[in-house]
Amino acid sequence: MQFGTFTWPNDPEIFRMKFTRKVKVEPGSGDLWTVNNVARMGRTFECEGVFYGSSAYNSIRALATLHIAGNPARLVHPQWDAATALLSEMEVTEGPGENLLRYKLTFIELPPA
Repeated sequence: MQFGTFTWPNDPEIFRMKFTRKVKVEPGSGDLWTVNNVARMGRTFECEGVFYGSSAYNSIRALATLHIAGNPARLVHPQWDAATALLSEMEVTEGPGENLLRYKLTFIELPPA
């Protein structure tokens, strides 16, 4: 998997892709309601995994640098269509061993240009 300049040294253990559609639901006549299709929203990508070994902290630092910069980049998963996305959330947990970092990341797809 790859995001911008960062390539995962080992694939995430869990990868979730969520599709969302914004709808407007309003009461109608009698006991019924109406549903209006407002827009398809960008996909949300969530991944969880572990970085381990001597490069674990360097991997987290590289992702943190991309998160802090806040620039959209190309997110590539080997089984899904690539997307331009923004790294919107990042959580890191140390341990239990030395050089073992568990991470959770969330990416939001940007609309096509």
